[in-house]
Amino acid sequence: MYKICLTVLFSFGVLYQSVAQKKRSTIPNTNALSQRIFIGNKPFKTLDPEAYKIFKDSIFTQTKDSLSRIGKRTVVLVQTITPNTAEAWIPSQYVYTNSKGNLLIELPNTQSKRYSLFIYDGPLLLFNMTNLQEDKWIVEKGNFYHSGWYNFELYCNGELLERNKFLLQ
Repeated sequence: MYKICLTVLFSFGVLYQSVAQKKRSTIPNTNALSQRIFIGNKPFKTLDPEAYKIFKDSIFTQTKDSLSRIGKRTVVLVQTITPNTAEAWIPSQYVYTNSKGNLLIELPNTQSKRYSLFIYDGPLLLFNMTNLQEDKWIVEKGNFYHSGWYNFELYCNGELLERNKFLLQ
């Protein structure tokens, strides 16, 4: 009798467990697949998976207003800031690089004026060219330590004519 009672209780437990499992929803949780978009620290929008597929290439291509992933289900809208024209670099008319990557120095009226050029790599003075007597100079890029930005100061008769920078590639 005791074995029958345990068998009935055991089968009732299995039956109850199978009924409880059937009560679970078979509909997928779309909220778990959705992506939350934030602008700054504020929530902006929640996208369903189909709508997110349209915008997810923005994460890889870094467009003007890109999505950046910060969590498994969270992305942030990042807008790039373009520099103002006042802060943009304006090339020099006297010191610049040519198509081969060499530095060109073209100075007007060198016979009657005294020009001096100081080229810096950060705070380090690389070249100190004083009393330039020719109108056109070519400095090969092999004379520089690395490619990148270099600052310079151009003086005419002891007065600062131009302070700018050039890019060696």
